[in-house]
Amino acid sequence: MAKQITVFFLSLIAALQSIAQFSPGYFALKDLTLIDGVTPQEKGHYTVIVHNNLIESVGPVGEIKIPDSILIINCSGKYLMPGLIDAHVHLATDPDGEDNRHRAEKDLREMLLSGITTVRDMAGDARVLACLARDAVVDNIQSPDIYYSALMAGPSFFDDPRAILSSRGTRAGMAPFMQAVSDSTDLVTAVAEAKGTGATAIKLYAELSAGLTRKITLEAHRQGMQVWSHANLDQANPLDVINAGVNVISHAAMLSNWHRATIPPSCLKAGLTEKFWDSVFKNFPVVELAIAMKANHTILDATVLVFKEAGSDPTAQASTNAIWEAMYELGKRFTKSLHEAGIPVCTGTDVDEKKFVQREMKTLVRESGFSPMDVLISATQIGARAIGIEKTTGTVQAGKVADLLLLTADPTKDIDNIDKVSLVIKNGKLFNHSR
Repeated sequence: MAKQITVFFLSLIAALQSIAQFSPGYFALKDLTLIDGVTPQEKGHYTVIVHNNLIESVGPVGEIKIPDSILIINCSGKYLMPGLIDAHVHLATDPDGEDNRHRAEKDLREMLLSGITTVRDMAGDARVLACLARDAVVDNIQSPDIYYSALMAGPSFFDDPRAILSSRGTRAGMAPFMQAVSDSTDLVTAVAEAKGTGATAIKLYAELSAGLTRKITLEAHRQGMQVWSHANLDQANPLDVINAGVNVISHAAMLSNWHRATIPPSCLKAGLTEKFWDSVFKNFPVVELAIAMKANHTILDATVLVFKEAGSDPTAQASTNAIWEAMYELGKRFTKSLHEAGIPVCTGTDVDEKKFVQREMKTLVRESGFSPMDVLISATQIGARAIGIEKTTGTVQAGKVADLLLLTADPTKDIDNIDKVSLVIKNGKLFNHSR
């Protein structure tokens, strides 16, 4: 009978290409190789049972009793891991233009079908983000679950066109999800208003002092919010930001504390070698940064790839590309050194959803010394920790939400195998990966 159910199930999945979704309610993924996101070892011949939206049990084939009459998927030769998390996206910077609803839904569907089951949005129009997040969580749209931030920055930032676009209908800097703050701001009210938008976190962006960064962080934590910050806030340097107690810092390249105007001319020349960059990198306080990050339990959202690609823009001036390239060379080295020091690194793209987190994962393996298993944990368990949802997702364990990715080849042997998707499971629902 089980064999007949399995054949029926697979035939049903094949017929789902037009809608790409099926909710069996109670099913077993049998005889797979498990990458659970907890331990750095694969586990062969495992079975995972999903009941409604939760993982009911996980264990070796011989130890897991499969209830009668549930659907069984024979996963022999396949590899199961937690669903991927992109820890740095921007879905609603320009909701009336590039980030319109049609494009957002299309991009989110493509992300989900590639294996991404959760994203962390790093500031935009929270009115739009709240709607998308609600539709994603109740499965009105095919999308990863969306967790988003409300931005705080110094008043001068709000002349930026991005802030103006994200705040349309209100005054830039005055929206509860995008606030200009200063030493005179009532932070209790400001944080409460940000929380009222449905945001998971406060994002700290620019022109904030060390003292104000610490005050915002303390108040956000008091009100039960995370704090996600740029690694450099102009007036607060990276050590200031880390020691303020923020949960996550973004952009490893910013740990240099360099700005466009302070990059040495010797670092902007063409044809610079790896040896040259290694010698430059020795001048940065990596050990001091690592000690501070360990003490404050800070996670690094490295975003290595976005700097690399910005430095090779054929439409940009050579001087602009040289700046981006210099930041990339430092960023990949900071990421490698901090990873080797035991600092948790999550995987984020920061490329407006045109390219997915799998490419950042490959970059960390090829450019920053991560093993494939290291980066799988970064893209799952550590991503969940960065959002603050590690109790419910990010690993394959009993009681966790069934956000899962089934692959046809082993990603721990070759990270390119992360693209070989057989099935995506989000919130217990099965999605056919066929486009």
